[in-house]
Amino acid sequence: MRTHISVPPHFTLALLLGGLLFGGCDCSAPTMPGGNGDSGHDDDAGPLGGGDGGMVDGELCGDGLDNDGDGNVDEGCSCLPGDVQRCYRGAHEHAGVGACHWGVQDCAAGLEFGMWDVCMGDGSPSDEACDGIDNDCDGEVDEGCECLEGEERRCYGGPAGTDGVGLCRAGVERCEILPEGGSRWSGTCAGETRPADEVCDGSEDEDCDGLVDEGCTCVPGETRGCYGGPAGTRDVGLCMSGTQTCAVAADGTSSWGVCEGAVFPRAESCTGGLDEDCDGLTDCADPDCDAHPACCTPFNETVPVIPPDAEILFVVDRSGSMDWPAEGTTRTRWEELMTAMGAVLPSIADLPLGMLTFPLLTGDAERGNCMVAASPEIPIALGTGATISARLIAADPRAGDTPTPAAIQTVRNYLLANPSTHPRFVVLATDGLPEPNCGATVPATVSAIQALRTDLGVETFVLGFVGPNRVAGAWDYSGIPALRDGLNQMAVAGGRPRAGALRYYEAVDGPAFERSLRAILAAATDCELSLAREPMRPTRVQVRQNGALVPAASYTIVGRRLEFTGAACDAIRAGTVTTVTVSDSCGG
Repeated sequence: MRTHISVPPHFTLALLLGGLLFGGCDCSAPTMPGGNGDSGHDDDAGPLGGGDGGMVDGELCGDGLDNDGDGNVDEGCSCLPGDVQRCYRGAHEHAGVGACHWGVQDCAAGLEFGMWDVCMGDGSPSDEACDGIDNDCDGEVDEGCECLEGEERRCYGGPAGTDGVGLCRAGVERCEILPEGGSRWSGTCAGETRPADEVCDGSEDEDCDGLVDEGCTCVPGETRGCYGGPAGTRDVGLCMSGTQTCAVAADGTSSWGVCEGAVFPRAESCTGGLDEDCDGLTDCADPDCDAHPACCTPFNETVPVIPPDAEILFVVDRSGSMDWPAEGTTRTRWEELMTAMGAVLPSIADLPLGMLTFPLLTGDAERGNCMVAASPEIPIALGTGATISARLIAADPRAGDTPTPAAIQTVRNYLLANPSTHPRFVVLATDGLPEPNCGATVPATVSAIQALRTDLGVETFVLGFVGPNRVAGAWDYSGIPALRDGLNQMAVAGGRPRAGALRYYEAVDGPAFERSLRAILAAATDCELSLAREPMRPTRVQVRQNGALVPAASYTIVGRRLEFTGAACDAIRAGTVTTVTVSDSCGG
């Protein structure tokens, strides 16, 4: 069964670029020997797709496993662009067991056939921890563990019937992790109070038999206050002391009688304005009432994931080669760029945006033009998306060259003259190397980008249209490695390179450009979101990313600030999360 993923037109920026933050593919590679030219899927291969079972250089296509042990899955295997399959890069026997969950890889577009991209999200074995998870992926959970890390249980070592009577209280026994692995209960009952000798003080039941000061000598008829409830609750809330009277026994001795009239704690009612459990807190102010319907207002808020404060300046190459066909399509690179920008700009309308195109638009044929404007045509401001789109239409490529260092210098001068308290990013979109005819070189460009980061703290993302050059009326692919090397150097200098062999964001066609641009915006997003209002019960809300429940350990809520950590933060930075929902239905 083939699984196809369609991208909705208004899909928000982070989701569509999630995969590109973690890897890419050499989409120009042809089908490797052993493929049969179809999508590489089989109806029996699992819920996310499969393969045709062919072999490519020792790799069994379509089983989602790393057969040749090189850390890659189904490399060289052909597939249908847009297909997705599950995958696993570790030992086969671990796949899908415990923490070694399956990952996902998609089929990226190439020249003739699709090729499987990098496997993402699969788990790997680790030392077994007492956490309720099969960490070492051997099919057993928490072997050698008597209890879970952080777990505790109630304990009491006093005589039966004395727990909770008078001053006697149970304690807590905690789980301890052993140095050699595994866990056990500590054997220590911390915080318990057992019966002690009765103290004739008229206040507490020290031996926990339900009587206060029994056996103590007193004057017959004498009275005094008494209380046998838990420590700290006497005369708090509804709890009050009682009265003891000294009585004469049959043998002529005197002793204090039972405590009469005392009121002890009972369960909080959460309504009526009374402190029934005598802890000093009334109704909804008492944590015991958190789950009570009278103490909760339903909460439901959905927050879009976009860079909250970033300012972005697009620096766009409009040299003559941008008018050449993009790889894998009959449309020009400039047409693909405009289409992608038009799709992405509406989703980031809340961000201040600006744009500089280079070389300078002169209105003539521009042959050999090396000029750059003294400042961006569109200064950084809110609501500039439509202006940027219109400018791209007007600034179509002519026959100008590529003065990239001069363009970066214009950016530097503009940012120095227009400081901001918000983080700023530059997105350099170019299809080739700086033009020597303009006195521009890769080292000069790298130096300018590096200075922008070290001097002004402004980082640069590099979007590259890498394709063939036109030589004598034909397309020449021999220069592509040099183009990629130059773009890699620029990306590293900008401080925001991708991981892997391609450090820049590759935009071989419109869809790839759009995915890369959305990934860049996601990478500029932090993991803190601001809610419109503060949840009444922050410890009882449910937080979801794209509808999937996030474990409570992966986020914190303080007031209106929601901050993600660990894998939940990684998902936001990867661009796979478009919305975050926080809700409390006022249940338990």
